[in-house]
Amino acid sequence: MHRGSGSYQGHRGAGRPSKHAASASQVKGKGGANGKGKGVNPNGRSPDTIDKPFVYGSAAFAIKKDETKPDGQHTHKWTVYLRGLENEDLSTFIQRVDFHLHESFADHVRGIEKPPYEVTETGWGEFSILIKVHFRDPNEKPVQFYHHLKLFRKNKTDKDTGPVISEVYDEFVFHQPTYKFRDLLLKKPERHFNDYHLNKHFDSKQFVKMEQEHIGKLQTASKKVNERMDQLRQNLYVLDEEIMQLEKIMSQN
Repeated sequence: MHRGSGSYQGHRGAGRPSKHAASASQVKGKGGANGKGKGVNPNGRSPDTIDKPFVYGSAAFAIKKDETKPDGQHTHKWTVYLRGLENEDLSTFIQRVDFHLHESFADHVRGIEKPPYEVTETGWGEFSILIKVHFRDPNEKPVQFYHHLKLFRKNKTDKDTGPVISEVYDEFVFHQPTYKFRDLLLKKPERHFNDYHLNKHFDSKQFVKMEQEHIGKLQTASKKVNERMDQLRQNLYVLDEEIMQLEKIMSQN
């Protein structure tokens, strides 16, 4: 879970389930989706917590022997990316994504201002890539995390000729964003990248299923907590009544 400045952004780790709906953001708090109200300062803080899912990772294609290898010894063509869980447009709330490549690459810091947020290169070695996400609200500090570029399969005898896909499900959690930024977070994506060149290699269903299962567990746990709180309130009410009766008896003696 990625968390940031005053409006808190959170980050959940590789493949770990989170607490929001997989296909859309979830709003919590007194304000809800329509809690803005009239006369509210758009730069003021809303009471909500909003979760936004995303996926980051890389896809590496081996350069075949009969293909011309760029720069001599390069063995793979790879793409590192950050995308929506269902390939939706994230530019409603993301301003720029910076990819910090190995310093051996020319212009090794690549700032991508429009989706798809990706960088494609060729090379022969694996390394960690710093990904830094800038948001459209200047009050939100950038969030950064690492992705390890994978070029080779664990099982060298694997005859799969497809790309090596290494990706992580994650989420941004915004706690008390400004009303103006909250509107951007709740805005429906203007488009989905259905023709994205790597779509056929993605399997977002596993992430969506994981989210749905976790939401079910959270709802069950929330129900149990509420039932327990109701029971404790009832017990407290009974104790208060007993105390009042005892005080009444003592005052009469």
